[in-house]
Amino acid sequence: MPAPLPPTLLLVRPQAQAIRQQAELAALGIRSLPFCALDTVADATALAALPQQAAACDGVIFVSPSAIDIGWPVIATSLPPSTMLACVGAGSAGKLAASSQRAVIAPAQGNDSAALLAHPALLQLAGQHWLIVRGADGRAQLGETLASRGATVSYADIYRRQPQPLDWALFRQLQHSGQLAGLLVASSEAAEALFAAAGHAGITTLAAQRFFTLHPRIAQRLQALGAQRITLCDGSSAAVARMLSA
Repeated sequence: MPAPLPPTLLLVRPQAQAIRQQAELAALGIRSLPFCALDTVADATALAALPQQAAACDGVIFVSPSAIDIGWPVIATSLPPSTMLACVGAGSAGKLAASSQRAVIAPAQGNDSAALLAHPALLQLAGQHWLIVRGADGRAQLGETLASRGATVSYADIYRRQPQPLDWALFRQLQHSGQLAGLLVASSEAAEALFAAAGHAGITTLAAQRFFTLHPRIAQRLQALGAQRITLCDGSSAAVARMLSA
C-alpha cells in the first residue's frame, strides 16, 4: 500500500507568486499548491508610461511583489543609477535587490506602509519626487505621509486584481482526507475573494481550516470573515515550513 501524501498547504496569492513559493516550500520538504482567488492583470497604458515617470523621480517605491514582478522589468534598463528604490516589506526588498543589484530601502521590522515610513531615509523629503508603483488605488496612507514630509508624490497604478475560479473539488478532497495543512493568505483582498468564492454552503468548512498570514490587518479580516484558527508569520517559506513542521 503506497504511503499517504504529506499534508498540502494551499497558497492564496497571485499565481506567479504562488508558483515561486511552491518551489521554495518543496525545497524545504513542504507540499503546497497554488489556490489563486485573485490574480493580477497588468495595465498596458500605465506600464507604457512607467519608464518616463520613474526616470523623473528621486525614488521609486514598489508596494507589493506583484508591483515588482510587473513593473521592475519595464524600467530595469532605463532607470538612472541615482534613483532610490524602496519596498514595503523585507521579502519584497530582497527580491527587488536581487533583480536590480541595487540597495533597497525597506523596514528593519514589519511589512506594511507604517513600517516603511519609519525608515530614516524617508523622514525628510523636501524637494524630492517619489513614485509609488502599485495596484489600482492602493496604499493611500503611504503617499499622503510622504507628501506631508515634503515630497512630491506620483502614482503608477500598473495592475488590477481580478477574481479567479478556484478548484473547490481539490479543496474538498484534501479536507475530507485530512491532507489539508491550511491556507496561506497573502492579502486582505485575497481573503475576501476566497470567502466570497466559497459561497454560503462552503463558508463553514472553509472557516474551520487553519490559516497562515503575514500581517495583523489580514488576520483581523480573516477573523471577521469567520476564520477560527489564524497563525501570524512573516510569510516567508522558511517561516511557514517551520510552523508546519513543528
